[in-house]
Amino acid sequence: MATIKDIALRAGVSVSTASRALNDNPRISLTTRLRVKEIAEELGYQPNYNAQNLSRGESNMVGVVFPVTTDTAPANPFHIDLMRGISVALKPRRYEMVVAIAPSKEELLESVESMVNQSKVHKFLVFYTTENDPVTHYLRENGLDFVVIGHPTSNHPDRFVDNDNVAAGKAATEFLLDRRNVKQPAFIQTDNDWVYEKARRDGFYDCMQERQLPALVWKYREGGQTIMDFLREHPDVDSLVCSDDLISVRLNDQLQSMGFPVASFNNSRLVGMLLRDNVRIDMMPRKLGLEAVNLLFNPGEHDRIVEFEIFD
Repeated sequence: MATIKDIALRAGVSVSTASRALNDNPRISLTTRLRVKEIAEELGYQPNYNAQNLSRGESNMVGVVFPVTTDTAPANPFHIDLMRGISVALKPRRYEMVVAIAPSKEELLESVESMVNQSKVHKFLVFYTTENDPVTHYLRENGLDFVVIGHPTSNHPDRFVDNDNVAAGKAATEFLLDRRNVKQPAFIQTDNDWVYEKARRDGFYDCMQERQLPALVWKYREGGQTIMDFLREHPDVDSLVCSDDLISVRLNDQLQSMGFPVASFNNSRLVGMLLRDNVRIDMMPRKLGLEAVNLLFNPGEHDRIVEFEIFD
C-alpha cells in the first residue's frame, strides 16, 4: 500500500509538503497540489483519516447512544433503520459509528465517558430524550457536540432532529375515524411515557376533543392490566392507535383476535412485514438518521423536522 513517503519521493517534495498538498493547504502552489494529488491517485493512496483527526485530538468516530436497554430486551427495528441512515451519511465524511448500549444509566454513562477519554470521540447522536439524563448532562458539561433524536426535554435547548409527533398522532386518529369509519379509537402506549409517546398522545387528545369523543388511554405495564381487560371495560372501543411498532408487535396476537383496525408507528421494514393489516405511520427513521448526521456536522443549525407518511 502506498504511503505519503512514496508520494513525496515520486513528486520530488518533502513529506510535509506532500501532506499539505493533499489537504489543499493554500501555502502550497496549485501546480504542486495538483501534481501530488495525481500521483496519489496513480499509486492508489488511501489517507488515514483517523490519524489526521487524532492529530487534532479527535477521532473519526461518532458515538451512537442507545436508551438504557436490558440484556433481554428485543432489538428495536426503528433503531436499526436509524443506524442505516446514519451510516449512509457518515460514509462520505470518512467517519464511523461506535455504539454505547447498557442495562443501566450508570453503565451507559461509563461507556460514553470511556469513548470521550480513551477513544477521543467528541461527536454524539443520542437516540432518546428523557428528563434528568446523566449522559446528555455529561455531554453538555464537557462542551461536546451532540444531537438528540426526538424532541428535547423542556429544561434544555439541545440540538435535535425529530418528527412532528403531535401532528402524527392526530393524523393517525383522524385516519381511523375518517377512512376506516370507526367510532371510538383508544390510544395505547408503554408506561415508560417516552417523550415521543406523550407527543403522539397529545395529537390523539386533540383529535378526540375536536370530535367530542372520550380520549381513552391504556398503558402497557409488565404484570399490570392486560389489553383484553381494558377492552372489556370499554366495549365501545373499536380501534387502536399504538404509540410505536414494538407495542404493536408485543400485543399483535391479542389485537388480531379482536379484528378491528389498528394504527401504529414507525413502519420499520421488519415490523411492516409482520403488521401488514395495520394502518402504518412511517416516521422515516432512515431519513431521521441521515438528517441527524447532517445537523451534527452543521453547528450553525439548531434543529430539523422530518416529515411522516401514512400507509393503509
